Amino acid sequence: MIPTVIVGAGNMGSALFRGLSAKLGKEHLWLCDVHEEKLAPAEPGRRLTDPRRCGEVAECILLAVKPQSFSSLMETVGRSWSKKLIISIMAGVTLRRLADDTGASAVVRAMPNLGARVGRCVTGWITTPAVTPAQRQVAERIFSAVGTSIRLDTESQIDAFTAIAGSGPAYFFYLAELLEQAARDAGISSEHSARIARDLLGAGSLLLDGGERSAAGWREAVTSKGGTTEAALRVLLERDFPAILNQALSAAAERSHTLSDDAGSH
Repeated sequence: MIPTVIVGAGNMGSALFRGLSAKLGKEHLWLCDVHEEKLAPAEPGRRLTDPRRCGEVAECILLAVKPQSFSSLMETVGRSWSKKLIISIMAGVTLRRLADDTGASAVVRAMPNLGARVGRCVTGWITTPAVTPAQRQVAERIFSAVGTSIRLDTESQIDAFTAIAGSGPAYFFYLAELLEQAARDAGISSEHSARIARDLLGAGSLLLDGGERSAAGWREAVTSKGGTTEAALRVLLERDFPAILNQALSAAAERSHTLSDDAGSH
């Protein structure tokens, strides 16, 4: 792994730092944030509070700051990163803006999700044409260290990927929230209701580790003819749940596109 600094020690930046440290080692990894108290995941010698030092120690700059902080960050560092590999996980910041503002030609735009905290991240990414095969391998190693890496074909696919995978954990959490509430409404204790909801979502492990069966295959396996599951699923279909979900995903994708437009109007 080439020397890499993660700029931004928020939820995603810290999760990526922990994942990369565990899988790839700490000897070529730094964490940078202007708020020193956020740098606890890194050892003292791997902490930077001045982003201008990032280009001195690293060949790869991984941007995990909030999109609204990007402009002020670039005012601080200027064009000092123009020869670096730039990897951004900032929502809505396009490849063109990243290249224009940093002056770099080798740019990767990526969208991970919160699964990075437990090594189950799904990251979709796209590159500028100037990114070399060796640099693509660096990006692949970084994203694979915290989960699954998916190289997308076009930047326009980032919006759909964001809606499905980037926001995806929230949909599962919401389902768990609803299942927990249903259990409480049935008179089950709060403690047991929470446990039920968590363990039910453990069904996702079957998709990961339960062989070659697809999601549809597992659904069919637990849906007995004339049984309780079939009755529940029939209601979801009658209420056109697939259409509702598609509407939700479209709204998320549209918001992602709007964020890109807003970020590009700096």
